[in-house]
Amino acid sequence: MTIKDGVTTTSDLLEAGVARYTIETRCRPGGPWRRLLPGVLLLSPGEPTRRQRLRAAHLYAGPRAVITGVDALHDRGLNQLPLPPRVHVLQQADQRLNNHDFLLLERTTRRPPVVHNADLPLATPARATLDAARREHHPLRLHQLLAAVLRAGLCTPADLLTELDAGSKRGAAAPRAALRRLLTH
Repeated sequence: MTIKDGVTTTSDLLEAGVARYTIETRCRPGGPWRRLLPGVLLLSPGEPTRRQRLRAAHLYAGPRAVITGVDALHDRGLNQLPLPPRVHVLQQADQRLNNHDFLLLERTTRRPPVVHNADLPLATPARATLDAARREHHPLRLHQLLAAVLRAGLCTPADLLTELDAGSKRGAAAPRAALRRLLTH
């Protein structure tokens, strides 16, 4: 059994010989463990860190899931972007998992190429940027997101345009217009 960042699954604990009763008892209010998502546990009582939430999201969504959006960009050093309240995870189109308080799941038929960091699969910068941009409704924050990624050299305008053309058209108009404005200034 492997435990990373203090997060594991109920099934891993059961396979390791921990009794279901022990798991249930330790996860009660005031207990030493905490349920983060269905079948995913934090082996400490406090609030989870962002890294623990990322780990839990990936364990919940499965091995083919990919972390995207601002979290994937933060992992590349773009720390000036504010973290959203929910971890954005891409899941396979045939999966039907539900969103939870800190987890935003999005089904996709276009799984992006994956870069691993600390055993967490992250979307490429262009895909992560546009996944975040499609959900940003405030024009100034959208401009800041795109400008920060381009300034940091994480991808080029051509990379973003290629990703926009290849991806879903839903939510793409505002990022496309913002990118056009950035390129003309």
